[in-house]
Amino acid sequence: MKLNDIFTAWVSLFLIVLLASPAFSAQKQFTPLVTITDEYTDNFNHSKNNKDDEFSTRYQAILSFEVIDKQNSLLIEYSPNYIDYMDKNEYDSWNHGVSIDAVLQPSKNTILTFSDSFDRSLNRTVRTNTFEQHDTNTSTASLRQQFGQNDYFSLSYTYTFDNYDTPNQDEFKTHRPSAYMMYWFTPKFGMDLNASYSKTDYEISTNDLQTLQEDLRFLKKINPHLDAYVKYAHTYTEQTGGDHVVYNPSIGFDWQPTEDSGIALGGGVLFQEYQNNSDADSKRFFLEFDAYKNFNFSRRNTLSITGSSSYNDINEEAASLGFTINYRAGFLHTYRLTRRLSSELRGSYNLSEYDEPGLNRKDKTLNLGAGLVWSPLRWLNFNFAYTFTDFNTDDSALDDYQEHSAFISTTFTPQEPMHIRPSTPRQVLENRLFN
Repeated sequence: MKLNDIFTAWVSLFLIVLLASPAFSAQKQFTPLVTITDEYTDNFNHSKNNKDDEFSTRYQAILSFEVIDKQNSLLIEYSPNYIDYMDKNEYDSWNHGVSIDAVLQPSKNTILTFSDSFDRSLNRTVRTNTFEQHDTNTSTASLRQQFGQNDYFSLSYTYTFDNYDTPNQDEFKTHRPSAYMMYWFTPKFGMDLNASYSKTDYEISTNDLQTLQEDLRFLKKINPHLDAYVKYAHTYTEQTGGDHVVYNPSIGFDWQPTEDSGIALGGGVLFQEYQNNSDADSKRFFLEFDAYKNFNFSRRNTLSITGSSSYNDINEEAASLGFTINYRAGFLHTYRLTRRLSSELRGSYNLSEYDEPGLNRKDKTLNLGAGLVWSPLRWLNFNFAYTFTDFNTDDSALDDYQEHSAFISTTFTPQEPMHIRPSTPRQVLENRLFN
């Protein structure tokens, strides 16, 4: 049986149980939404010297079906859109997105979740900055079991693929089972353990990967919201071109004032060893952080910040570029000028280091923007926004560039959604800042 069939059967069973549950005295809602966006860019080619300005119009619909009760939820969303360029007609395209998010809580201490996100689109690739038509999909099934006041474990399985209409080096599929456990030996001392195994197969390259990742933290509770930690992370990647091992000891703190906000900040040394290429072995300081916080200065004035660092055997946006170290941070400031008019200021910075031997590429992207959101009616919104982008890379095949872009969008929705979404506020913020 193909894995896709397994996932289809799994989610079908999940939804049957979800909808048939006697406890599911549900609210049900279908919400259509239509958005028309006119956009201008002064550098369509993302080039330093070969700049072309361009206008485009995007017609997008979002069809959402939600079923919600106190403990369970289901969201199915389909989002087709069509992009029409004024001069670059060869890039006119239909794009489609489908997502399913389901949460089932069969008991007080047990939570089952399933999510699947599929996207078919024509967009630029990170590796070559050219437009490619491709399909991406990520499916995740997980179980979380609470077995103490602050003790729990979770199991999950993720399947991801990226398929291109034209054979491409970035085409891959990955299977990744993983497990996590948080356990407190005493009220003051605890540990958490994270482990995963992944198998990545490339469509063109024969350098398939098998990766084992694990990290262990010992925790000391300073106060109810602040923990200090000592951590060790280990990654072993078996690959045709030579096995790759990463050792990463670190020390830091984890401050969590509320359930959905806080900052984990630490530092350590990242050691890398390559089996067949000792010249590529390295050690470097690695700053690990994971931060998200909302500041509500007043009913009108709010600021949200987010940031994280990570490293992985592949970057799913450019799988062929191999081992990647990534830092990113961003903010969104909103101020309600009147009851129906708000202003926005936003910024983001992303540093991606593709540290594979023989590559050593580094990309830096800065985005700054401002906008106005006007809601003259409950079912009608206008969004006016401007963005400045500054991109720098040391890849000789690509250009550094700057881009100024602006758009005006009009959104129609006949009713307000129930606003109980599987996506967290942080996910919504990061989608706006980084995607």
